[in-house]
Amino acid sequence: MAFDEDFFEEIDKLFKEEMRRIRKMITELTKVKPGYLSDLGKKGEPIIFGFTYRWNSGMERPEVKFFGNVKPMQPYGVKISEETTPVYDIFDKKDHYEIVVELAGAKKEDINVEVKEGMLYITATTPYKKYSARIRLPSNIDRDKMKAKLNNGVLVITVPKLSEGDGSKKLEIEEE
Repeated sequence: MAFDEDFFEEIDKLFKEEMRRIRKMITELTKVKPGYLSDLGKKGEPIIFGFTYRWNSGMERPEVKFFGNVKPMQPYGVKISEETTPVYDIFDKKDHYEIVVELAGAKKEDINVEVKEGMLYITATTPYKKYSARIRLPSNIDRDKMKAKLNNGVLVITVPKLSEGDGSKKLEIEEE
């Protein structure tokens, strides 16, 4: 398959746009007064900040997700939250989605998973860390058949897709 010049220009444009977004977040982290982050570290609070960057075929634009306990404040600066946003990823399989969430140190009894209004809410409290994530679910799912498994602090949620025939219904018209 041959690619024309426009294809690569579009990829370059999208990549630069996403990198500007990442630089903005990092800039926000550096706008705190000198010593602020090191003072937090001295108080014994862990400082966790990172991001994942994903772009594969079929995606219109790259996806950047931030994780950790460093949260941006408006108009600038950061705060250290007692809850950590875990690293997670969503894999689109043929007939289902897999949501993989890293919850280091969490046991089954520490974790709560709920589905409400198209969102997946995950919370976990371990002796060392509190986790909290809110993940938008795709619209074509069968929420009644969702399953979750935990293995060594990695939570895998299987989310079946609705088959093509599901989700629509033809109404029969009755005469009065």
